[in-house]
Parts: sequence; structure tokens; C-alpha cells
Amino acid sequence: MSNPPPPDSDDARARLMRRAKWLPLLLVALAYANAVRGTFVWDDHSLIEEQSLVRELAPLPDYFTRMFWSDSLSVSRGYYRPLVTLGYAVEYALWGGAAEGFHLTNLLFHLVVVAWVFLLCRRAGASPWGAAVGAAAFGVFPRLTESVAWISGRTDVLAALFMLASLLVYRPSQSSRRWLSGALLLLGLLCKEVAVAGLVGFTVLELRAVRARERGWSQAARNLLPMAVALVAYGVLRLNALRADVRELDGGASTGLSLAERALTALAAMGHYAVMLVDALRPRLQMGVVGEAPLPWVLLGAGVLAAGIILAWRRGGRLSPLSQAALAAGAVALTLVLHLIPLGIHTLASDRFLYVPMAMLAVAFTAPIEHAVRARPKQALAVSCGVLLAFATATHLRNRDWMDEMRLWRVAERVSGPDDAFVQQQLGGLYMNVHRYEDALVHLQNSVRTRSRLTGAKGYNNLALCLTKLGRHDEAITLFEDMVKQQPGYHRGHLNLAMTLARAGRFDAALLRLQKLEALAPGDTVIPELRALFERSRDTLAKLPAHPPGATPSAAVAETRARTFQELGAPHEAAANWEQVLGAPDATAEQRLQAVGFLVFEGNPGRARNALEGLSRAQPGDERLLLLEEALASRVALDASP
Repeated sequence: MSNPPPPDSDDARARLMRRAKWLPLLLVALAYANAVRGTFVWDDHSLIEEQSLVRELAPLPDYFTRMFWSDSLSVSRGYYRPLVTLGYAVEYALWGGAAEGFHLTNLLFHLVVVAWVFLLCRRAGASPWGAAVGAAAFGVFPRLTESVAWISGRTDVLAALFMLASLLVYRPSQSSRRWLSGALLLLGLLCKEVAVAGLVGFTVLELRAVRARERGWSQAARNLLPMAVALVAYGVLRLNALRADVRELDGGASTGLSLAERALTALAAMGHYAVMLVDALRPRLQMGVVGEAPLPWVLLGAGVLAAGIILAWRRGGRLSPLSQAALAAGAVALTLVLHLIPLGIHTLASDRFLYVPMAMLAVAFTAPIEHAVRARPKQALAVSCGVLLAFATATHLRNRDWMDEMRLWRVAERVSGPDDAFVQQQLGGLYMNVHRYEDALVHLQNSVRTRSRLTGAKGYNNLALCLTKLGRHDEAITLFEDMVKQQPGYHRGHLNLAMTLARAGRFDAALLRLQKLEALAPGDTVIPELRALFERSRDTLAKLPAHPPGATPSAAVAETRARTFQELGAPHEAAANWEQVLGAPDATAEQRLQAVGFLVFEGNPGRARNALEGLSRAQPGDERLLLLEEALASRVALDASP
């Protein structure tokens, strides 16, 4: 009896190859599955929750005539990313403002980019399984979690998505495909400036074709015309939005550097990025500060630069045209964040800036690496599996940090230490947001103690705000006066100084400050609102009956004072008056409840606990007290994050 014929090995191999494209998508989906449960963290609050253009859909032109950060009181950072803001607005309406929906969208966008990387790796000469490994390594590279697990990190993902799509559809022989590539490149630019690297990629492709005598210079220029049109269109839109942006410019750490300082900064940044590629399993929020370039990092960056130039000179010609184009685009994308051009970025190096360069590196080197290890397929398979498993595990674990804001910054503090001004500012801001000013003060004082370039006006501004919230108005006034003296155009500093003067009861001085500011910023709609608030508060307090020192005022008088200071944003004084309401014999049950409610949400947690317990004994069975108990527990639970 004869044995059955063996299965057709060629058909089985073909089926296996066709399934290869699903490997990176499945692995990435599994690695990032927990990120979908994340919340809004860090810049998400400003860019999504607090932006009127996002919370309510506006007319389409409005998104293209506003800069990325549209808070009228904030400084202008010069970022123009209208498609990102428009996408946030559509999602806000679609998901009802739920953060989980935004995270799901981030993951879907990332999966599309991974698919584009796979297709480009194939086009660059990699086999289906080689392209799958290259795309998977990019997709689960732990340093890229910041771009995928953080909603605000989406800018790099979208820029890469459209830029890679433009490369995929590009066909020099078809005019329609060339113009479609140009349109996609424009969409990428409208998501983030880094998409300009795609123009470099197209230029390299055309130069290779001219060198190979496949076409002449005039035809190459015609092929690049759609990309040039895209760049010009982006420039016109951006300039129009900048012209309408009347806010002050960010006096960040990346400005005011000499050419020599900027060159040293660029080398130090390059050294950091080189280490980040090797040290892939330990992602961090930020590395180094612009303007501070330690010699070891400068030397490392110089060595990496020299090695890269030598390798490109000796072996660059062996790469396929697409690999060369990808390598050039990746180099430009990285150059944009080396601080050779002032961009208002305070951080020397950051994980999210690796997203586009890593995608380009995967396209450029997957095929050459596959060809190099072809002689040892088993060893290559074992190493690939080990690397992908390690990357996916590290990414999955890192996603947990992005699911809780306090955890995110506590981990950053543990990694960088208490002297990192950037991390300390963020921790101080978190405590400020839940009105725990004593805890915030510790971190904000740490942030200015080292006098890092990263501290800037914002660090001292937040410290002064915290001091005035604690009732230490004289110290806050001194800080604000120093800030506006050093930076006369610091609009927010002038406003905060006026507010602090009013909280200290110096209404005439506060009104005079507004008068001076109005001369600097005519037409500012905030100034008349503050003037009305100060005058109303001054008149209200002046009309209240005086009471002897040490005597307890009536509940009505104490409540009026408390509400007036609440409106002025002075929680220290408001809490003191609400406590007087609690001690007033004529206080009603409703007044006592209002007093305890303020202490629970904005007062000292310890004193709020005592007040809540006292009211519970006086008014047992009041279900509203259970809600206050939960709110207080939520404020205190902030410290429970690891």
C-alpha cells in the first residue's frame, strides 16, 4: 500500500507568507490592549478637556485659523496642527468626552502605521516574514509608548500615517498618484511639522532615478512639484494662523542660545537618542534640558554622528532607493528635534520624537538585516522572537503608567530623582489641581531649587500661585513683581499679580495694575471682567458690619466673606470664613453643609475630615454627607498611586 502524497510544500509556504502581515498587527494589538483603559493625562487636559474647539464642534475654517494651543491666556508655542484638533473635536462628540474612545483611536492609528511600515519594508526588498518582524519591532518598540498610550502623543502617529501613505501611493509615471502623494503629505504636515521629512524622502528617490538615468532633471522637478505645492500650502495656512495669534511668544529654554551652545546641545541630544535606541526597554518621559550639555553626552553624540557619516558614505550606496529615501527622511526627522532650530522645546530628548525616525529606520534596514542573517535562519528566528517578546512585555507594562497620572509622574520621579525640575513641576501641578496646596508647595519649591533652565517663568509662576492659595500673599507678590520686571510682556504674570493683590485685600493696587496692563494689551476681554470682579468684591467687603477682634461674626457675615474670597480664588481666606460659619451659633444646617462642602473640595484635608465628622454627628442620616465623604476620599487617594 503506497503512502499518500505529501502536501504541496510550495502552496503551504505561500499561505504562510500571506499570513505574515497579520503578525505585527496581532502583536501590537495585544501589547497595547491595556492602553485603551487609559485616562486623560498631562497635556490632554489643555488640548482636549479645556479647549472650546474640541468640546463643541466649530465651523471647519476655525480649526485652520487657530494655533495648536488656543488658550487665550497661554503663551504661543508656534505649533500648527489643525487636523489633530479637528480629530479631537470629532471624537469628543463621538465618544461623549470619554478618554477610552480617544485611546482606542490612538491604537487604531498606530496599527495603520504598522501596516504601512510592513508594506514599505516589502517594497524595499524584505520578504513577507522579514517585513513582519521589522514592522512588529517598530510597533512594539517600548520607547514609542508615549506616542501611542498618550492621547496628546498622537501628533507623531498621524504625521507618520499620512507621510508613509504618501510614499506608498507615489508613482512617478502617474500624475494622479503624484498629486495624491502631495495631498497626503499636506495632511501629514497639518498634523505635525515632522512630516516635512517625507519631502526629503521623495527628493532622494528622484535624485536616485536621475543618477540611474531613468529620467532627466526636468522630469524629476515635475514629479516633486506636488510635494512643493503641499509645502507652500502648509506654509500659507500656518502663517495665516500665526498672524491671528496675538499671544506672547514662549520664552522657552530653547531660545537665546549661541551657535556654539546650540551645536553642543544638538550633539548632546544625539547622544541621548543613541542611548535610547539601545536602552529600549526603559522608556522615560524626558531626558536632559536644552542649554545644559554635559561633556560625556556631547562626546557620545559626536561619535555617533561621525560613525553615521562613515557608514552612510561606505555602505549607503548598497541600499535600495527606497531604503535610502527612508534613511534620509528618518535622519531629517531626528534632526528637527536636535534643537538646531529654536522650537520652544525645553526637553533635550523625548521618547515621542523617535516615532517617525523609528518607522523610517525599520523601512531602511529591515531588508539589509534580513539579508545579513540569511545564513543563520534558526539563530535569527530565536533572536527575533526574544526581542519581540521583550519589547511587547515592556510596552504592555509601560502602558500601565499612562493609565494613571499620579503614577506616571511618581515613576518619573523615581527614575530621575527629586532634582528634576520638570517632574517636580508636574507633581506640584497635580496637587494644585485637587487643591492640596501644602503638598504642591513642596514639589514646586523643589522645581525651582536647582535653578534649572527648565524652570523658566512657568515654574516661578506656579510657585507664586501656590503661595497665594495658601494665603502667603506677600511672598507671592514679590515673586510676581520680579517676574513682570524681568519679562514686561509676560501677560499672565501681570494678571496673576493683579489677582494676588486683590486676594490680599489691596484692591486699589490691583485695579491700578489692571489699568497698566490694559495699556499694554488693549482690547483684552479678560481685563474688564477682572475689574468688575475686584470692584464688586471691594464694595461687598466694605459694606459688611465690623466686629471686634476675636469675636465670632454672624453666620451670614462669615458666609458673605467666604463666598467673596471664593470668587477671588483665595481658598485660604474662604476656608477661614467657612470655618467661622461652622462655629457661628446662628448657622443653619444648609450653611453648615455649604461650609463643610467647601472644606472637603478645597480646604485642608485634615481639617475637612474633622469638620465632616462633626457635621455627621450633628446631622446623622444626611445622604449628602456620603457624597462628601467619597469626594474627600478621592482627594486623599491621590497619594495611593505607586
